[in-house]
Amino acid sequence: MNINSVSTPTIATKSINQTAQGKTIIQNKNDWVSEEDKRMQALDDKYRKINEQNKQFKNPIDHIIDKYGTQNSPYFRSDLTETERNVSSWAEVCWFKNGLLGCYDFRDSLFRKDSPLNGDVDVAERKEFNRQKVNNQFKQLLDKYQINLPNDTKLTFTIDPNNYKVTVSGTDNIKLSGQLEQAMNTDDNAKELFVHIIQSRSYNNTQFTPKKYDKYNLVRVMKNVTGYDLKNLAVVNGKFVTENGTDVFDIYKNALLNTPYAGILIAHYGSQLNDLAKNGFNSIPDLVLSIGYENGSLQDIGQKESYGTGKTDWIKELKARVSSMKLL
Repeated sequence: MNINSVSTPTIATKSINQTAQGKTIIQNKNDWVSEEDKRMQALDDKYRKINEQNKQFKNPIDHIIDKYGTQNSPYFRSDLTETERNVSSWAEVCWFKNGLLGCYDFRDSLFRKDSPLNGDVDVAERKEFNRQKVNNQFKQLLDKYQINLPNDTKLTFTIDPNNYKVTVSGTDNIKLSGQLEQAMNTDDNAKELFVHIIQSRSYNNTQFTPKKYDKYNLVRVMKNVTGYDLKNLAVVNGKFVTENGTDVFDIYKNALLNTPYAGILIAHYGSQLNDLAKNGFNSIPDLVLSIGYENGSLQDIGQKESYGTGKTDWIKELKARVSSMKLL
């Protein structure tokens, strides 16, 4: 079915609602394996084998010390730099004594030819990976509801944090926007996309402010713990109260009894809750988030860094700069 036409869609509202009870297709968490994860696995593989070899000697620790500290030893690793010998010596002793207990140092000779790890690159590649996954999941959602978007389609998906409901803009085709909203608002697809937008943000994203983000977290935490939505509660004497007059903060504190870090959490959210009740729920705007859709990919809004298809050359440039630093 081509939704770009104005004909009556073959997937009616009723049929979409009837199929809504399925597995959420969009996922904010996907199976990302970072470069750090790969290198840790490589070190595990390397030193697991070496550890078995070391255990063949009568005194493995003496053998390790001899291998990396005695230059006239037949086992001395003259092919390594002093730093690499220190790293390997520590790793082998660690493995012999503890096994898999954090014996990782990325200065190991195993990575001599590799670019140094860079946190900014790793974060950017993880976000790009997740965007590709979510793009594919969005396509699966379209296929599920037989929605066909032409290649030149440009849309904006906007999500209300209070109910995780999507509204679609950017098209005059009411039937198209209606179908997309119905599809996105099944199961937890909208909520997962909302979290994906949060996870894809840059530090200077114009959609976010600290106060908006704190309010969102406060409302989310209170609802998860107490079951009450602050947006729907009355404020009496500077407190959010339930329909029977109970202070919702008292419910929150009782729920946290005998839990770790209860005091820290109560102090942190108690202060925020008090300020929000004092100033009014609407004194801070809600964290309403939007994400674009163009050229078959979701595209970030309000930030320079984009993780959408066709707009990630900056990640390659960042990676190249980090690699060039090793050569200096």
